[in-house]
Amino acid sequence: MFVTRCKHSGCHNLVAGNIPFCNEHIADLPAYEERIAKQRSHIKQHTHEYNATARGATDERKQRDSFYHSREWKHIRLSILERDNYICKYCYRFGIVRPANTVDHIVPAQVAPELIRDISNLAVICRGCHSRKTDWERKFYHTGYQSSQKIKKDILLKDISELPNFSK
Repeated sequence: MFVTRCKHSGCHNLVAGNIPFCNEHIADLPAYEERIAKQRSHIKQHTHEYNATARGATDERKQRDSFYHSREWKHIRLSILERDNYICKYCYRFGIVRPANTVDHIVPAQVAPELIRDISNLAVICRGCHSRKTDWERKFYHTGYQSSQKIKKDILLKDISELPNFSK
């Protein structure tokens, strides 16, 4: 059985992993459970609102999201992971070997939906590179669902070597 610290602020007593408070602070349990329930409720409400507005905002977005849950995408994703040996291609081009399990569209699917199934437009990417690349795409292509600017489709960078260094 694992142990953790008591959840009471400043208390360093160890408790069994499934019990949040030590015997000294067990009275804090009801307030803690209420706070956790409130957080879960807030997250659930936010997720529901996000799904209704962002994920279902357009037919194009609905279609793209349904593709990512399809058997076809799961097969494509697995073949790309195996092709790239589960190593981030964005780091690897700078000599860094970093394990990864996310498959990324080099040219975002929002910019070029016709390339969504094109395996030459797919590469394995680590979490850090993916976050930095997404930020860069929002500025370069004006992607993202909060952007009020028109998506820039005139310049498509289709080769990883043309992209900035995201592996910092």
